[in-house]
Amino acid sequence: MSRLAACEACRKAKLACDHQLPVCTRCSASKGICIYRTTPFKRKRVEKHSLGSPDESPSFNPRRNPYPNPGYLGSSSHAAIFKHITPDGDHGPGSHQAVPEDLHSDLFGDNHLVLQGADILKHLLTTYKLSAMKDLVMFWLAKGANLALAEPFVDQCAQSVSQLFTYHDDNWHLVYARRLLQNSAQPLHFNDTSDLAGFSAQFLDHNSRWETLGIFFAAVSRATIDITFFPSLYTTEQEQYTLRRLCTKLCDFALEISLSLDCLNDLQLIMQYENFIVHSYVNGDQSYHSWRKLGDAISSTFALGYHENIEIKAGLPPFLKELRKTAFARIYSADKNIGIFLGRPPRMNKRFCHFQIPSCQNAEEGSADWTPDSEPGYRADTRWSALCASLKEEVWELLQDKHDPSCAQRASVIQCQAERQWQHLPAHFRLESSLKKCTQGPFERDFVAGVRLHHLHVLFLLRLLLLKSPTEPDLPIIETAGQMLTLVVEIILLRDQLTNSGTGLIWKVAHYGLPAAGIMLLAMLKQHMPRAHRTRSLQDLSVFVAEVQIGTIVKPGDPNFALLSKATRTIQRFLDSTHSDPAQPLPEVAGVEGNDEWAALLSQDLWDFEAGFWESLADHPSLLAIEPSLPPV
Repeated sequence: MSRLAACEACRKAKLACDHQLPVCTRCSASKGICIYRTTPFKRKRVEKHSLGSPDESPSFNPRRNPYPNPGYLGSSSHAAIFKHITPDGDHGPGSHQAVPEDLHSDLFGDNHLVLQGADILKHLLTTYKLSAMKDLVMFWLAKGANLALAEPFVDQCAQSVSQLFTYHDDNWHLVYARRLLQNSAQPLHFNDTSDLAGFSAQFLDHNSRWETLGIFFAAVSRATIDITFFPSLYTTEQEQYTLRRLCTKLCDFALEISLSLDCLNDLQLIMQYENFIVHSYVNGDQSYHSWRKLGDAISSTFALGYHENIEIKAGLPPFLKELRKTAFARIYSADKNIGIFLGRPPRMNKRFCHFQIPSCQNAEEGSADWTPDSEPGYRADTRWSALCASLKEEVWELLQDKHDPSCAQRASVIQCQAERQWQHLPAHFRLESSLKKCTQGPFERDFVAGVRLHHLHVLFLLRLLLLKSPTEPDLPIIETAGQMLTLVVEIILLRDQLTNSGTGLIWKVAHYGLPAAGIMLLAMLKQHMPRAHRTRSLQDLSVFVAEVQIGTIVKPGDPNFALLSKATRTIQRFLDSTHSDPAQPLPEVAGVEGNDEWAALLSQDLWDFEAGFWESLADHPSLLAIEPSLPPV
């Protein structure tokens, strides 16, 4: 009878192992990863960075894919033709072949990526205590925050990862990296009777994957943004920044390793979205990294077929339908909002998608209506942001036909839809007064503020579209922009009493506050603003500038610092022009030609409220007449 080797956990603890496969009884009870050495009774020289038998050239990795994943194949594909021949054939993303039991891990995946990921993992866990990072995430969750799409799994992933690494030999990181890779290569099984707990068990505890690590470290990275002081991990901004960058880097590797297996699934799409959100915080919303990450998530959405009607897909349990609809809605909404912010074309078009949003909690399965007892939360935020994004897409399309005679009529229809959507919201979701008067909790207050900003933004874009020129704002857009600016300023002042309910403070300031401030400045420069609006706007702009200048919103080196500081300098020059008397008119500008040239330059891109807009606004003849004696922000 051949000798049976104990697993590594039992061997290190010097305990008897019952040799059960794939997980022994002790490891199953402790919920740890159970690893058996491939040659337990043979001594061998351990080479540095030995993971299986990688090729000397990491750029070349001859491997075969255990179950090639063609993804969603639509009506124009070969699969649609062959379906008429073999109608029972399933060519969808869930039709993977079973992974052979004897398939060795070094035959699939990118070994070079795995080695790099293992090194980052080792560096991170030898620099910071894993238990402290888990405590940080749990503290962050206790404040009401979470990852918007991975919300159901964050707590469980944190618990699993915190007890995953039980021993630390010289090459412990390589051993764990290989086991995580083996688990990542396993398909996620489900049927129409599956529940969330059973689905999650496939990537938790001893089944933990690289995706599990990716979700956990995405949560750690996000927590470092919202929690400025956590003594067991960081006490200074530099320490906080270092941990955030390391966690983001490991999250990146976890994602790339998982995707390299070519077995796209729900968990990987979730991680792609959360990785995009992390990069939007770490690199900024203008970064190409963030733009590309969003594009990758959109590509995966199409590859998985989640742009089709998920509700009629057979064999899906209810929780997974809702999860997939949530993924579609959040990625669709991000596509529209980031596209508008950057002035770039959308990549997800309703013409080629079945628009779908998750159901309200306690609603009938498949229902898209709001229920009166709906609670503020990430699912509600997903529903509302997607509904507003749908209208923004229609405004966007209308922008391409701005000179069409029916443009005004079509815009009126969209406005009626926006107002109807607002009225259909549960009453406790509608912020009708000042945010200061809202008596709800930190998460709920941020939520209702975000709901209001989404609605105002739709109206703002519509009214901006109908202007003959953005340099000639009319009263309707002045009123809408004024409401947006006032609400953003309130959010800035109350930021310590709010919990991120879907979008962060910087995004609200840049995406809603800057366009609103730009319109208000233009209105005052053109002397088109009523005195009552002017007084309130000057107060809001003064607070906005002061908060940026003292560094409470953004600091030098932060991703969106350049954009906000440029806008702030322009606003400050305008405020200086009013001196201490808000009623005093701006300096007279000699010559009409300069005004016309400036207006033509500003009108080149109707929706550009980024750096280019503020550079053009700073060149307004009225502001050029003012001595620019301000110190740099």
